Amino acid sequence: EGAPAAYVPTDVFLINCGATSDTNDASGRTWTTEYETLMPSNLDNLSFAASPSYQDVEVSQVPFTEARIFQSEFTYKFQVSPGWKFLRLYFYRTRYGSDFSSNSFFFSVTVDGLTLLKNFNADLTTVRTYEPESKYFIKEFIVTAYKTLRLTFTPSTDSLAFVNGVEIVSIPDGFYTKGGFDDKIKNVGSNIDFELDDEITLETVYRLNVGGHMVSVVNDTGMFRQWFSDDDFLLSENSGIIPVVASVKLNYTEKTPAYIAPDDVYKTYLTMGNVNNPTLNLNFNFPVDAGFNYLVRLHFCETLPEVNEPGQRVFTIFIRNQIAKLEMDVIDMSGGSRMPVYLDFSVYVGSESGLRPYLRLDLHPYTEIAPRYYDAILNGVEILKLINDDGIAGPNPKLVMSGGESHVTGQKRVITITLIAVGSVTGLVSILVLLILLVRRQIKRKKNRQSNSVAMFKVLLKHYTYAEVKKITKSFSHTIGKGGFGTVYDEVTTEENEIAKKMILVSLWCIQPCPMDRPPMNRVVEMLEGSLDSLEIPPKPSMHISRGFVTDQSSSLPLFSHGEEEAGGNTETFESINI
Repeated sequence: EGAPAAYVPTDVFLINCGATSDTNDASGRTWTTEYETLMPSNLDNLSFAASPSYQDVEVSQVPFTEARIFQSEFTYKFQVSPGWKFLRLYFYRTRYGSDFSSNSFFFSVTVDGLTLLKNFNADLTTVRTYEPESKYFIKEFIVTAYKTLRLTFTPSTDSLAFVNGVEIVSIPDGFYTKGGFDDKIKNVGSNIDFELDDEITLETVYRLNVGGHMVSVVNDTGMFRQWFSDDDFLLSENSGIIPVVASVKLNYTEKTPAYIAPDDVYKTYLTMGNVNNPTLNLNFNFPVDAGFNYLVRLHFCETLPEVNEPGQRVFTIFIRNQIAKLEMDVIDMSGGSRMPVYLDFSVYVGSESGLRPYLRLDLHPYTEIAPRYYDAILNGVEILKLINDDGIAGPNPKLVMSGGESHVTGQKRVITITLIAVGSVTGLVSILVLLILLVRRQIKRKKNRQSNSVAMFKVLLKHYTYAEVKKITKSFSHTIGKGGFGTVYDEVTTEENEIAKKMILVSLWCIQPCPMDRPPMNRVVEMLEGSLDSLEIPPKPSMHISRGFVTDQSSSLPLFSHGEEEAGGNTETFESINI
């Protein structure tokens, strides 16, 4: 049973695509069939309904039990009231019938002409708000509509498109565009506030109930949002504690009405846990797509009885190692204890650190005024991506099928991509060693090959330290090319030189320490087949993972530690080896 709704949406559409009868989902919401006014008159020529050939237990629920598969461009037309809407698209990646598999479907999705997804493939998409093994996911967008919302699915050349469910829910006017409780969107790194117009479109990337459990759609405030736990995003398992305060009654205000976030979000939170240690932090890491502006919404509420006056708990908020708010005093800002408040920030994430950099969030005690508690607090986080002017929500997979290939051929190609990607990751050590052997072979070409073969075989059975590589290459002399991770020597042909560079760059992308930073399967093939000039240099690998606060080159943020230094205090530094 859900909590009483603080907000009643004007429009609610729950469409179970491909179904023949109305059905309730696990939460008790009723999903309807695709009634005639939604679809084109020539429905049978453009699409067909299909059921999964196998239904996983975890997705044996509405709307994942049926699907509509599109053969040609297909448009749903929803008659709606003017205003902002949540648009949620439901996908279950599996085989439908005996002839159709979602891994061979590539397609685009537009809303009133704005492209949300391009050459999209559900099986090549990683959605990080669900467990990695989940085969179902939801893409959530915030769009504006007037009288008719046109949702169009367009298959790519010689491909198909599909969707399992479509949900449209009205939201309050300016819900994500007007700013936080103070009606401002702070532009991180600038003194000028950020402004969003009514034509912007956003995509939800993360929505977390910090310190609490998942909040289901029926326990939201009426907009059917799902709030996930923060378990996968805390930088350290011991970086925060969850205070327990019984019988909390929240006091909402005109600036922070009750529909902003569920009670569970404002009643649960993380603190640093050691109020006497000003060197601790709350740290979160969120992998995001590079090249976009992001709206970061932070939720706060003080419920501890001992924190009831301004100046008792004050902290600084850092976003991407830049000061977003220097002095954050929840009691002073909200007006009192148990009064929720929320702030909005805008931050641009460039590609300097790769295609999937981290949007890092840190909270650190502000010690200049000597507060009673050296501590920080956070209740909830929402991160939304601002869709670019060109209408692309992110780096979607590139279409791998040519104009003359059939669907079966496309499916085989996807399988081939999978094998290539797996081989690229698992064979990284072999690739790197082969590159070293290539250099050694060229330098020592005139020496006795028979004696060298034994040495090469031994090389294949061990790892090299930086000092050993330096000794082998004679301090990296006679270089002909420089990059970020190795040295190429004389007597290597131009073609061999390019191949070697490409292999090392692609391999290093494939074994980034965080799996979320690794390129998707189709991108690996694209990088291998493309030109060397188009490849970006991956982030420099680290031989030591510090628990301290790591700053960017452009950051003026001081280095904060998480407490005691590690024994010995020695860390190994990896020097750059130029390609």
